[in-house]
Amino acid sequence: MKASRLPKSMHNRFKLYLTSILLATFVNLSHAQESATLTDIRYSKLPGDNIQINFVATAGLEEPGSFSTDSPARIALDFFGLKNGLEQSQIDVATGKIDSIVAVETVDRTRIIINLFDTARYSLTETDDGYSVTVFNTAFDDSEVTQPKPFATRPDIVPDTTVERIDFRRSEAGGGMLVVDLSDDSVTVDTRERDGEILVDFLGVSLTEELEKRLDVNDFATPVQTIDSFQNSDNVRLVIVPRGKYQHLSYQAGKRFTLVVDPIVKTAEEIKNEEDQALGYEGERLSINFQNIDVRSALAVIADFTGINFVTSDSVEGEITINLKDVPWDQALDVILRTQGLAKRQTGNVIWVAPSQEIQDFEEQELKANAVVAEFTPLVTEVITINYAKASDIANVIKSIKVIKNSTLVGLVNGGSSSAGDGETDKNSILSDRGSVTVDERTNSILVQDVPGKIASLRNVIAKLDKPVRQVLIETRIVEANDNFSRELGARLGFQRLTDNARFPGANGSDIGNFIGSGTTEGVTTITNSLIDDEPGIIFDNSRGVPGGLAVDLGAESIGGDNPASYAFDLFKAGRGYAHLITLELSALEADGRGKIVASPRLVTANQKEARISQGREIYVVIPGNGQGAGGGGGGGGGGQGGLELIEAELELIVTPQITPDDRVILDVQIEQDVIVDINTNTIGTKEIETQVLADNGETIVIGGIYQEEEFRGETKVPLLGDIPILGNLFKKRTKTSNRTELLIFLTPKIISPKLNLG
Repeated sequence: MKASRLPKSMHNRFKLYLTSILLATFVNLSHAQESATLTDIRYSKLPGDNIQINFVATAGLEEPGSFSTDSPARIALDFFGLKNGLEQSQIDVATGKIDSIVAVETVDRTRIIINLFDTARYSLTETDDGYSVTVFNTAFDDSEVTQPKPFATRPDIVPDTTVERIDFRRSEAGGGMLVVDLSDDSVTVDTRERDGEILVDFLGVSLTEELEKRLDVNDFATPVQTIDSFQNSDNVRLVIVPRGKYQHLSYQAGKRFTLVVDPIVKTAEEIKNEEDQALGYEGERLSINFQNIDVRSALAVIADFTGINFVTSDSVEGEITINLKDVPWDQALDVILRTQGLAKRQTGNVIWVAPSQEIQDFEEQELKANAVVAEFTPLVTEVITINYAKASDIANVIKSIKVIKNSTLVGLVNGGSSSAGDGETDKNSILSDRGSVTVDERTNSILVQDVPGKIASLRNVIAKLDKPVRQVLIETRIVEANDNFSRELGARLGFQRLTDNARFPGANGSDIGNFIGSGTTEGVTTITNSLIDDEPGIIFDNSRGVPGGLAVDLGAESIGGDNPASYAFDLFKAGRGYAHLITLELSALEADGRGKIVASPRLVTANQKEARISQGREIYVVIPGNGQGAGGGGGGGGGGQGGLELIEAELELIVTPQITPDDRVILDVQIEQDVIVDINTNTIGTKEIETQVLADNGETIVIGGIYQEEEFRGETKVPLLGDIPILGNLFKKRTKTSNRTELLIFLTPKIISPKLNLG
């Protein structure tokens, strides 16, 4: 069934009716906008020296067109169809970053110009009776600052689409070509550039662990240095790090994504222009060939070529012969003026040309006139709030700039001196002779009294000095690895003394037990009598190194407070009623230890500010006296008294960072680690490093390493007996010690960015 159509006449009436409605609506809107008149401009100070400006009008305002410039620093707002009903076209603010507000009405709009002391961030908001603009005093938006967060881990549910291959090759233009093959051709790819890196995100794609790595493609001699690929939540991210000047282009054909990074090659014309700019010339090139031409005519040729208005003094005269080919016009003008002893002064689109002495005399008279005017100009007083720096430091910088008697300006900072001229005076170059600066520590503000022009210049200087200082996070890892091995092997051999009831047959009452000068192993303190003797046993001497000790005492020593394992047994027993005659003890101990001590101090400090962090302990040890005089405690003293001594052992990190213009960090580092070796002998081991390094932002470098290896082998034996094969092991002791220590110090500086967001 087909839809019915309207008759042609009705269709025409319908279009006419619709057109009438649209025209009426447009006329009403235009009338409403044109009837709006700007009646007032109000400003108020917000926390943080932010300034809010409200534009009050007789009717509602639409969102204005806006733009900003850096030099000069200003914000321009265009309200189309708005009439200017203000009594004064300029409003002086002199608060925060705003100097003044100017309203200018043109044919179809009213332009609001906000003059700034320095470039600033701003936002527009619609109000009930007009519009408002907020000019922020900070260089970044605090509301957008987020804490750094790591990349998301691999998702539990792996997407079906995967990256099958990542390849890199060299392009025909000498650039780098990154080729990524996908398993599906419907993948969404997001390519963008941030912080000098090219980021490529493949949405809803998974990456195998084999492809999750870094590609170092520096050997290809392209602008691309490295390519990092990793899984970021349920997406795959590629980070391409280029260098130099480059241009990149990406495209996708089916399942293949290609990114081309080509170098920007300068043409001969661009190289020549850069050479001219290095000499200070930026004008368009021209060629001049004149023979005995009047100087005024030569200047007229340049004026016609450039379109700039030239005003030539009546005293300019003479002829010139000049032949210049393909040179900037400002260089040609400079050559003409130098050869004729002339000078120029440019104001906007007008250049005044006159003899050098004439221009010098004119400027001297102008300066004298301005000095007379400044002498009688009323002084004004303003309070300038300092946001990031200390008001006293800013005031000292202002006061430290002095003028030399021969009118040569020299900056004398921090009490410096100058050898130029006849010496410095008390006159300040930023302020006038009548100006003064006072510091209010309570509000961190400076009170300035001077002529309005000098205060405006001072605000510009303060706006450039009062900047937030960048901060650096320094992470340090001190890793000390120990590998220790010790082994003790020894033997102890002794002859037991006979008991009192050991008799030779028929020798009643004789005591031959003392006749055999034997010993006992340590731990055996009692030799029991014979099984048929009820008398108590005799306690024998088991000490070492004295008569009655062991015949051979070469047993294994303890290691780290642990006693060695030992096994003792009898080699000979005289029989019933006799003691054990010969006893042997074998002992052995082996210790193998591996350890790793990791210290990781980290701290945050401002740029070019020294920071210190330490951790340790203090131990008081007793200092024995020489036995003369009364003993004393506490502080210790002379006269032979003992006392207490404080021993400090700490891990200390002292660092001073300096951020370079290319966002690298120069670090003055001092690391000291103390370890108490022996409290009894007051021995402290110290490891210290002091150096200066240059590192990239986030780069981990090794700033120091110490490797020590100590090996000791020892053998103690009885002469002659210890040399007997096999049996000689009963008369010797072997010791083996092997200690290895390795110390590594890692350092990672990270520049803290207010907008740092790794997600």
